[in-house]
Amino acid sequence: MKFSNVLYGWMEEQETILSKATVCKYGQMIRNYLIPFFAELSCEELSEQHIREFHASLPKKEDGSPKLSAGSSRIIFMILNNALEYGYQKRYLSNYYHMKPRLPREKSVAQVLSWQHQKQLEEYISKQMDRYSMAVLLALYSGIRIGELCALKWSDFNFEQGSLFISKSVQRLKVTTASELAMDICARTELLISEPKSRSSCRVIPLPSFLLELFSSYYKEEKREYFIFSDSAEKPLEPRTLQYAYKRMLESLQIPYSNFHCLRHTFATRCINLGWDMKTLSEVLGHAEIKVTMEYYFHSSFEYKKEQMNKLVRLF
Repeated sequence: MKFSNVLYGWMEEQETILSKATVCKYGQMIRNYLIPFFAELSCEELSEQHIREFHASLPKKEDGSPKLSAGSSRIIFMILNNALEYGYQKRYLSNYYHMKPRLPREKSVAQVLSWQHQKQLEEYISKQMDRYSMAVLLALYSGIRIGELCALKWSDFNFEQGSLFISKSVQRLKVTTASELAMDICARTELLISEPKSRSSCRVIPLPSFLLELFSSYYKEEKREYFIFSDSAEKPLEPRTLQYAYKRMLESLQIPYSNFHCLRHTFATRCINLGWDMKTLSEVLGHAEIKVTMEYYFHSSFEYKKEQMNKLVRLF
């Protein structure tokens, strides 16, 4: 029996447990990294040496450092370890193997818009108020992710309470199943509407009054179940379409490009500079744990550091 069949079997089992989006991501990792190495290797031949060689075979930069992020590498090794355990439990493998790679911890530094660039962007939005501008403004003042933005319906607004309910996310993913992987059928892309990335991502967040006033002025009862930014009851706005529109905004303002997620980082950093406590910020952002918020945003922006330094005065 080929070890690749063990990988397909493990993935088929996950299809009944995990979300479609997660299975798709795992399928791409298996297709791109695991199958090319293990395709012809039988379960009888598999050894610890092969596992070490697989680790060494992963893409590297010219300087020899890993090309994949530590996060992607962890997912690949998690899949491999789970497949090895699955194969051992099913008695396809006679030995139990477990990989313990030493992966560097990546220090995440959130990229944020400067005060000046944010002001430029908001001035542009005020003069070009369309669905893309409204989406960018909502991201700047709520911190919600691009997939969550695209999945919003008018029914998610509670104008009386002054809140927004986040319960869905939109992603375009390469969809593949275990059987398609086994038959080497090319993955197809689909626009998937699914639950957000974690339970804590399903949340109700309050909104500033100016956003509520803006969105309520566009609200129509007959479109209550329409996706806000596509103006359709059937199909949400494609995240990549919103990304392109945002990129064009930056280009027209000659602002250096930073991806759409930068708006979420900008929101979080501004909140910290205003004195928000980490627990509140973590809940608004939908982080699973407060330590995630701390790791990303405990550092301050340069403007804030400069402001605080200028508060220092000589003692004599």
